[in-house]
Amino acid sequence: MANASQAELDQLIHGQMAPGFLGLLLGRLVDRLVEEGSGPADAAGIRAPVRSFSMIILLARSDQSVTELARRLGVTHAAVIKTARALDALGFLARGEDPGDARRKPLGLTSAGRAEAARIERYMADAGEVLAGLFDEAGVDLFAAAQAFDAALDREGFASRMRALRPTGSG
Repeated sequence: MANASQAELDQLIHGQMAPGFLGLLLGRLVDRLVEEGSGPADAAGIRAPVRSFSMIILLARSDQSVTELARRLGVTHAAVIKTARALDALGFLARGEDPGDARRKPLGLTSAGRAEAARIERYMADAGEVLAGLFDEAGVDLFAAAQAFDAALDREGFASRMRALRPTGSG
């Protein structure tokens, strides 16, 4: 068994192989933002889970189906359904009927959900200011960079880029 030093192990993930561990870093950043943002959200009287804010903001603008929400949020139907269950349990979600399509069951907000959305919008305005300050401090607009990164992956996905790096049978 190999016995790498602590410094060598740290260097692997944070040094020479760091770009390959981008997902680890981004996941950790998201987890920190959710964890550290939960206290201020609680203080603002927000009961909804932090990870549900984007869905609530969309529903505050328009009733939408699970499929529409999944597409707009870039998540799976299962993720939308899980979040919808949590919001329903809090009394924030209303299920509607589409007179033009009996199969479509749009989700909307109850009056309590609309009040929650208003609190979330105020919170998100403040969060935007804090994040803008962090972007200035870091010297990069991380949101813009992430959007550009996402667009680059839309042009050619990660798997395709990996195959181009080492075509099958070359190694």
